[in-house]
Amino acid sequence: MNRPDKKRKNLGRWMSFEISIVIFIAMFIAIVIYGLLALLNVVDTESFSALGILVSILAACNIGGTLAANIFANRYAAPISEAINAVDRLSKGDYSVRLDSEKDNAQISQLKEAINKTAAELGCTEVMRTDFIDTVSHEYKTPVASILGYAGMLKNTELTKEQREYVDVIIDESKHLASMTSSVLLLSKFENMEIVRDKTWFSLDEQLRKSFQFLQHDWMEKDITISGEFGGVMYYGNEDILGHVWTNIIKNAVKYTERGGDIQCIVEDAGGEVRVTIKDNGVGMDEETRKRIFDKFYQKDSSRHLEGNGLGLSIVKRAVDLCGGRIEVRSEPERGTEFTVILPNEMPKEEEAKNDQRTD
Repeated sequence: MNRPDKKRKNLGRWMSFEISIVIFIAMFIAIVIYGLLALLNVVDTESFSALGILVSILAACNIGGTLAANIFANRYAAPISEAINAVDRLSKGDYSVRLDSEKDNAQISQLKEAINKTAAELGCTEVMRTDFIDTVSHEYKTPVASILGYAGMLKNTELTKEQREYVDVIIDESKHLASMTSSVLLLSKFENMEIVRDKTWFSLDEQLRKSFQFLQHDWMEKDITISGEFGGVMYYGNEDILGHVWTNIIKNAVKYTERGGDIQCIVEDAGGEVRVTIKDNGVGMDEETRKRIFDKFYQKDSSRHLEGNGLGLSIVKRAVDLCGGRIEVRSEPERGTEFTVILPNEMPKEEEAKNDQRTD
């Protein structure tokens, strides 16, 4: 249970505790007053029954007040906890949250209506943003592909050295736009996905081997040594989604590893989960950069002398979240970077039931 959940759960208890303290203080004051009255001979000090009656009344009031405090605290704490939970969901990007405010008092009702209005406005904004990104990205693909194709044809003609340099710039920028467009569309697809479908059992270690083979030209061009421990690990999940995870992490490792460096990959079955570690001995990164690497379009080096658009690790983070996993990152400047992806590896019970039915 995380810290916000604990705070919401203990809200009613703290309210009850504070009210109980008030009741105890009232009881103490009543006893002090009784003692003063007895000291002034207003009451008979030799009559222990009077004191016993007073203490009994105070004890009964305290017990009854404590029970009443718990009832009223829970009654008022419940809608507040509901509102806190709704705001927490909003902060995580869930704009579908709606609260029923008809049975609450005026202040709580206004708070819930404000949360509902905020959720609705943010939901509309998110839909507009997503539609805009999808539309613009789709519209970009065709003209960018055309520019890239015609620039390639133009490069094959007789050109001066200066003209050839211009064509090279056009080709490089077109490739950058094409890559960014594909990344934006893929990230938008993952962000709008809530349930991962098309899950199957597949060899995770074999998928990682294929990912390294797919990028073989990149790491061989820099004379990078690839090593690792690829034990036979079967994983139940969406093979296509995880493929994007490994491709982007390996690309990142190759990009920031100096010529002649090393990249190591370790695949482990940790019982109920799998751990995939990809470690390089490249330039590494400082603490500030490490905290921001999953932000969209974030690139520490804005000069763009290295290829990339700042979306690769955002795609990795969203894909791992969809798979119910987590990412651990360790890095130090000039000492390399280590990405560890931890994924749950158990077939859901409903899927087991389906498989059992198929085999019967």
